[in-house]
Order: sequence, then structure tokens, then C-alpha cells
Amino acid sequence: MTTSDLDELILRRLSAGDSDPILVADFQALSLAPRMSEMLSESVGDRPVFQIDPISVLMGECRYASLPELAETCAEQFRKSGADHGHMFVVGHCSASALALRVADLLAADRPVTAVLLQPAWPDDELVAGKFAEYAGKFGRTARPCPDLDADPELVVAEIEQIFRDEMSGLAAGRDLTDAMGAFGDLLVWYRGWLAFLLACRNDVEVGRTGGRAAVTVLSDSPSTVEVKGLDRTAYDIVALPSPQPAGPVTPELAGHVAAYVAPR
Repeated sequence: MTTSDLDELILRRLSAGDSDPILVADFQALSLAPRMSEMLSESVGDRPVFQIDPISVLMGECRYASLPELAETCAEQFRKSGADHGHMFVVGHCSASALALRVADLLAADRPVTAVLLQPAWPDDELVAGKFAEYAGKFGRTARPCPDLDADPELVVAEIEQIFRDEMSGLAAGRDLTDAMGAFGDLLVWYRGWLAFLLACRNDVEVGRTGGRAAVTVLSDSPSTVEVKGLDRTAYDIVALPSPQPAGPVTPELAGHVAAYVAPR
């Protein structure tokens, strides 16, 4: 895999402006709810906002890319944007935190950058296997275990896809749902892309230890989401969110807290 294989897909500009940019690593959920990046692009005035979406990349022909590859692709494309003036913020929510931190460190080599990690989470074996079981269960009661996560990651993702495809075909045949195979296929590649990203985060043992050029701030509503993998607690700031945030899709209230930090009025 080379970064040129990903360059056209991972970064999308959402708003105009040429200084103090905000990059947001977020993902299209299986809903029509607006994304964090979209909410910020409407609330931060004339600041340029960019959306980093690795899941869309991993839903295509590229089934797996390492976190350093994804981050370097993002950094390369951003450097060509013309919006690289002033202080930059790179925002990552939950499992996107590792990617946001990687991107921030790469770009901090020649500009001031702050990584803003919102309720950060760090995917591990348990999370990847748990999501595999959850998604496989959507297609049927499979007894097939999660593939060995220590194997070649491209083969792991290929095996996950084949398991899902077998389960999907069995479900369609057993319930006479052949006409729904197109919709099932869209769901399958979203599941595959999300698991490929979680696997890349799980495999990135050096996150947080790759230079530490960027300043880091954690926004959290719980002691369980203040850890930054690979960094001592003295190496970053922690800002408490004013109230517990609901699980699930990003809310306008949560986006407002981020906007207040990265673009105070």
C-alpha cells in the first residue's frame, strides 16, 4: 500500500478560509445524523474545516491501510490545500483519536498544531473481536470465531469480509431476500471498513510515541476517557466537559463544546 492509493478520498474540505484550520477525523454512521465535522463547519465562522474519513477509503478497493499510511495521506493532501496558515487543530472523537494524534504530529513539524481528543478510546483485541461478533450477528447466528488479529492484516480483513458474505448469503437464501442483496452489500462494506480501521488502530503500537510535536488536549466527561495511549498524563492537558454526554451519535451540544474550545468567540 502506498499513500498515493488513498490520496483522492480521505480528506474533504467543508468550508472556506485560509488560516487557523480545523481538521476533524470522523465517520459516517449508519444514520442521517450530521457529523461532527459538518456541525463545526457551520459554527466556526470563516475558519477552514476539513473532514478526515478513513472509513470511506477502506470501503473501496483498499481493504486495509496502516494508521501511519492513513495519517501520511491526510497530511500530504492537507499540505496542498492552501489553508495551512496559523494555528491548526486536529480533532478526533473516540476511536478516531489515534488517527488525529498521528496527523497532528506529522503536521506539527512546521506549524503550531493542537490535537484535540474528544473522549478518546484506543481499540484493542477485545473491541475488535466484540465488533466483529456484533456485526456478524446482524446476518445470522454464526459460530465462526473472529480471525486471528495477529495475522497479516490484509488477510484478516479479507477473512472478515468472506465470513460476512457467507452469512449474508445464507440469510438472504433462508428468508427469500435475494432482492435485498444490494442493500446487504452496502452494509457489509461499511462493517468491513470500520473493522479495518479499528484493526489499524489496534495494530499501531507506536501511537503517542512518534515524536510528540503537537500539543495535546483531552476533552472528557469521565475518568475512563482521559488516557492518551503512549503518553504520560503530564504530557497533555485535560479539560472536563460540563456535563455527561449521551452515548451514540455526536450531538449538537457536544459539537458546541468542541467549537468553544477550538474557535472561542
